[in-house]
Amino acid sequence: MTSKQPDISRLGFWTVSSSKQGQGVGNLTDNNTTTYWQSDGQHPHTVSIKFPIRHDIHTISIYTDIDKDESYTPCKIRILAGTTSNDLQLVKDVDLAAEPHGWLDLPLLESLMAHLVQIEFPLNYENGRDVRIRGLRILGPPPSDGMFKNERILPFTTPEFHTYESLR
Repeated sequence: MTSKQPDISRLGFWTVSSSKQGQGVGNLTDNNTTTYWQSDGQHPHTVSIKFPIRHDIHTISIYTDIDKDESYTPCKIRILAGTTSNDLQLVKDVDLAAEPHGWLDLPLLESLMAHLVQIEFPLNYENGRDVRIRGLRILGPPPSDGMFKNERILPFTTPEFHTYESLR
């Protein structure tokens, strides 16, 4: 996982297409790779994250472990985004050639502003039916190191100036 990018996962409301009892959506974001979400039903399996306001999304990070999960491991991942479930657009389509183990960062080509992100798992290794995901994170843009952050643009330092230098 990229450490400079903030994890904005907790800002969204998470839902899944289905889950086995005791292996629900909470296991995706509990920061424990021994627990997992396991789907229960027909393909494609989905995880949806709805944000109350549009967020800038740069990377989707997914933890899988083919050694432990075998046929439950996804071999194809699709990322869709939009404002509602009615206007979702495909933004990334990934075929996992190598057997995945650990965190897999899926950077988006462009900065993505979205209310809703949906991650689909349409295929598994060995034609498995259900999917197991041991961790999932939504990462925002890295903090900027631009001139506005730590440098003063204007050389004014009087108390009167500091009173009015920022807007609410």
